Amino acid sequence: MTDEFSDFEVVPFDPASMATSSLGLAKAIWYKRPWFLVTAVVVVIAAISVVTDWPHRISKAEDAASQNATIKQINGDIKPCAFAVSESFRFYNENVAGQLTSSNLAQIPKQITDDRIACSFASQPVYDLTNNIQVVDTTAGKHIDRMLRVVERWMTANALASIEDIQYSFANPGSTSKIGNLASEEVKLSKNRQLALSDVKSAEKVLGTRLLALKLPELPHLSGT
Repeated sequence: MTDEFSDFEVVPFDPASMATSSLGLAKAIWYKRPWFLVTAVVVVIAAISVVTDWPHRISKAEDAASQNATIKQINGDIKPCAFAVSESFRFYNENVAGQLTSSNLAQIPKQITDDRIACSFASQPVYDLTNNIQVVDTTAGKHIDRMLRVVERWMTANALASIEDIQYSFANPGSTSKIGNLASEEVKLSKNRQLALSDVKSAEKVLGTRLLALKLPELPHLSGT
């Protein structure tokens, strides 16, 4: 039995001389491992997010440009209601002065209904004004934000209530039951307009420059109020 293996050479076991398995026994370099790559990507994304969200000091020129953009947007949203309340005031004064024809009187109720809607939350501009305007939170921006709240009140409270009172006066000729309330809203419209303009002036003082004019109309005095 021993003679059968005598022709074979005995070779010592050497792991280094063995071929590498097709499954790969070599360990991946640590920074090439999937877990590290995924973690690195997450860290980079988080860092970018922190840097871009980090508050930074803006210049007065940048601040003024931002506040002007806000005022421009506010003016756009004001326009339909400003026209509506001005029109309703004109209708009221013309009616008190006896300047309206029968044809005019027949058309005015529909026009005043449209005016009322323009200053209500059913109006898209009013919705935009109260929901979609973001003021940059700087010292000047605090004044513009306060102005925005005053404009909202001017439109959705004072202007709307005035138009409703005028609408009532056309539907109930000769009635004086709404005159006192109409006179009160007229005063509030004027006071809130002045407050809003004052807030813009305060923002201008902070910035040291003129801003866009706020387009709140100065309404005519209502006859008999």
